[in-house]
Amino acid sequence: MVRLFLSSILIVVTGCYADMDSGRPEVVSVNPSHNRTLVSPSSVITVKFSRCMDTVRTNNSFSLGSDSGGVEGIFFWENDGKTLTFTPRAGLYSSGAYTIRITKDAEDTEGNDLRNEYVSKFYICGENGSPYVQSYSPAENSTGNPVNTQVVITFSEPVDLNSIYNGISISPAIQGYYSWNGDFTEIRFTPLYGFEYHNTYSVNISDSVLDVSGNRLRGPVVFSFTVGDDFTQPELSVYQDLAIPLNFSEALVTHGAEKDGIIVINFTEIINSENLRSAISISPSGEFYVTSTVTAGATVAFINFTENLLCEEIYTLRINSSITDMQGNPLIKDYRFVFVTDGAGSVSPEATTIGDLNGFPLWQMNEIQVLAVIPATPLLYPDIMVDFSAEINPLTLSIYAEIVAGLGVSPSIVNLNWPGPPFVQFTRLSFGLYNVFAGNIYKIVIKGGRNGLKDMNGNYMKDDFIQMVRF
Repeated sequence: MVRLFLSSILIVVTGCYADMDSGRPEVVSVNPSHNRTLVSPSSVITVKFSRCMDTVRTNNSFSLGSDSGGVEGIFFWENDGKTLTFTPRAGLYSSGAYTIRITKDAEDTEGNDLRNEYVSKFYICGENGSPYVQSYSPAENSTGNPVNTQVVITFSEPVDLNSIYNGISISPAIQGYYSWNGDFTEIRFTPLYGFEYHNTYSVNISDSVLDVSGNRLRGPVVFSFTVGDDFTQPELSVYQDLAIPLNFSEALVTHGAEKDGIIVINFTEIINSENLRSAISISPSGEFYVTSTVTAGATVAFINFTENLLCEEIYTLRINSSITDMQGNPLIKDYRFVFVTDGAGSVSPEATTIGDLNGFPLWQMNEIQVLAVIPATPLLYPDIMVDFSAEINPLTLSIYAEIVAGLGVSPSIVNLNWPGPPFVQFTRLSFGLYNVFAGNIYKIVIKGGRNGLKDMNGNYMKDDFIQMVRF
């Protein structure tokens, strides 16, 4: 009794039930292997499983067939139900393709179904049928294909990979690489750097493509496709972002621009902003940077000045057609806008009047003004006033006087005063002229230019203001 009990234990330990793997069974290998050619007609089929199989159910799920129908045979199991050998009752045909199929109805000894249906094909003494193209993509004459499109060609049977490199071509030529599926029936071409927008590509599959048995493609196949579907070139409009926007025109010189106003570019669609800055120029040169955003399906760009433009200056804004939309369409043309910074806040200040505060007639500007001499020693001519066209920043005032003709010491500017404008739009400066003598001609100078007199908006008086006087 003890011996019988131990024998039973040994049977359990060494049999299929010792397989403690709780997973579902799988096919480990098959012979003849998948897509093998030149297989002998007298061959037997051997299938190895990952687990001990229920031999009856597995036999029922197994089939071997060809175009002529199913093949009958004898099943033999070994290796504790892990290896199946199928011997056809009659020899296989001397040519043709055979398919081995094991459905998911196959089970292991614990009742677990086969994880996946298994299908494999082999060829007896070579395969004589010509392969053909079953399908391809992109579709013939299709448009709107993205730049990263893959060309996929599906053949009726496995193809010789060595034959696809010379047998498949794409025009215009483009760099890329081939890949394929497990049974070599699907060939995929992936562009290395992407296709180019607006190009139409032609794929030529010649009959030099071979199947694994060396049979040529049944006939050549050619198809074409286009990358992208947007063929419209973008356009733009420009304005300066003021309280009332100032539209720029290519046909006219635009007046009223401000030296510090942001210039806005409205594109008709979304554009590639990578080369936006390099495509925009302003002359005379001004320092600026460009930002952009997308609004209502189009790009809006902003020219932001880091330093104010010059007041009352003529500028030319150029926008190059190298700017492209997202599908590579360039601007419809180069754009050129001429504008003048002569808006209300960008007008140069100037001296409008000069004269005597005591009510005497105003002086003749740009001429030598003859004045009476005050009888004093040293002589002083007081209460000269100058009116300006805008409020002046007093910190920018530089005024002096010098002798032009005659004898004596140089004169001085004294008693400078900013009493406030008599009208809102003017500011008045008053001062005296000291050390003046009869018979001499003097020059009063208020310095202008970029380092000279400026108004409260930062606009500078373009030239020095000069008044000649004679006593």
